[in-house]
Amino acid sequence: MNVGELERRSGVGRHTLRYYEQLGLIVAHRQANNYRSYSDQTVVDLAFIQSAQSGGFSLAEIGDILAAQRGNTIDCAQGAALVTSKMAEIQAKITTLQAAYAFLDTERAKLEESAIANGLTIPRFPEI
Repeated sequence: MNVGELERRSGVGRHTLRYYEQLGLIVAHRQANNYRSYSDQTVVDLAFIQSAQSGGFSLAEIGDILAAQRGNTIDCAQGAALVTSKMAEIQAKITTLQAAYAFLDTERAKLEESAIANGLTIPRFPEI
């Protein structure tokens, strides 16, 4: 399929497709007229890339996973270990963000208390 059809089938724009090709995430085959041609597997790979990005994987990590899949050097157990590792990484980020939020909430409360004690009005912002 040509790049236009791949765009329609995958929802990924041609600039992103070219970038993914530069990174080695997808492979284009050159026709005799030097146009790029893509296989149906490219659509599958693009769906995987989008899903993996949503799961927090970087493009470099996705490239490693795709290379391992293409070379049959990764199995389901190894895949599960990768996902578990990514989940732990995300949980650590959540914990860090929750601590930062708690700190900021405490500081906000102190500042509001001080403002009220000094007769200042507190602007109200929408709750998050």
